[in-house]
Amino acid sequence: MRTGNERAAWLCCQLGAREHYAVPRALHRRHQLQHLVTDAWVPPQSAFCALPGGRARRLRERYQEELARVPITHFTASLIGHELLWSTQARSGWQLFMARNLWFQRRAARALHAMPPAAAAIVFAHSYAALEIFRAARQRNYRCVLAQIDPGERHFAMVAESARRAPEYGAPPPAPPASYLEAWRQECAIADHIVVNSQWSLHSLEHAGVPSSKMSVVPLAYDGKGAMSEVHTYPDRFTLERPLRLLYVGQVSVAKGVKALFDSMALLGDAPVELTVVGERSAQVPQRHLDDQRIRWIGPVSRSEVMSHYRAADALIFPSLSDGFGMAQVEARGWRLPIVASRSCGHVVDDGVNGVVLAEVTPQALAAAIGRLLASPQLLAEFSRNSVGAPGGGLDALGESLLSLEALR
Repeated sequence: MRTGNERAAWLCCQLGAREHYAVPRALHRRHQLQHLVTDAWVPPQSAFCALPGGRARRLRERYQEELARVPITHFTASLIGHELLWSTQARSGWQLFMARNLWFQRRAARALHAMPPAAAAIVFAHSYAALEIFRAARQRNYRCVLAQIDPGERHFAMVAESARRAPEYGAPPPAPPASYLEAWRQECAIADHIVVNSQWSLHSLEHAGVPSSKMSVVPLAYDGKGAMSEVHTYPDRFTLERPLRLLYVGQVSVAKGVKALFDSMALLGDAPVELTVVGERSAQVPQRHLDDQRIRWIGPVSRSEVMSHYRAADALIFPSLSDGFGMAQVEARGWRLPIVASRSCGHVVDDGVNGVVLAEVTPQALAAAIGRLLASPQLLAEFSRNSVGAPGGGLDALGESLLSLEALR
């Protein structure tokens, strides 16, 4: 496909603004991004910014100034139209998710066919929205790189099992349809290489039969622009007037470890702890936790609002039972925020250096970790001092890791 030292052009097909366009930005900085295909792209002067309600706010975040001069194909008008159509059809859950994925794949595949052929190209797409794109790429003999966004089939089984063990939080979420997982297996088979974000994801995909030789671990990147450069400040001791301010960011579901987290608050008794929960509640949280005056329920907010919560917190709690990586902990480290994290996610926390890694996700383990921070505010300051630099080296390291895949066969 290539001759001599010719480098491949990268074509990124990205549904959503995943990781704030980290992959196309990293490739663009290396002058290797030939084209970005995405579902929505809304520059500041776009008429779409004038749409009413929350839709306009979400669309305004579908832009990245660093990519302003990159050739971009987007389907913003079609997306808005289809979202309205799917709404009138009362589509939701997996039905809506799969419809959106298939719509994007077909549009992106047509966009690839319309582009002038490249002598050497690599097509990059994310799992569950890549099959039709890869089939189009194969027609031109392009190589295909799949970015796995979660731990795959094993992850869904763990989500269901964790919900079954916590019936007071509601019924287990609907399992993905068999066709969804079958299409994913075909994506994995077609892909020349699969990028996973953590050892946890790599082992989970191995469990599903994906050869380890086909995978590379590439951590999520965060450039930290506008983040906190100074160390967080802490009092000499925590009191009811100045409690330990813990932050949880993400979907409120049993699989994210919230049952153990909320139960740990009960074990802490009247200790001076405040927990702020930022994210959508997908679980039926028991009333006793909703009534707990130490827990502040914020709900889903924009990315800029999330940043203000990182700045105000003393530590992030990330007790996920299964996560491909966990962008919240990457962002928190970018803000030099100490983190208490599980082992079932990406490697952002070095235990005892910039946070605490839980041996297990239980109320007792979380209460012990939180109690340790309560007793030693100076330890939090040390963790904050040690949170220097982005995990994995940021966007430049991400670009280097991606380009290294060109040498793999």
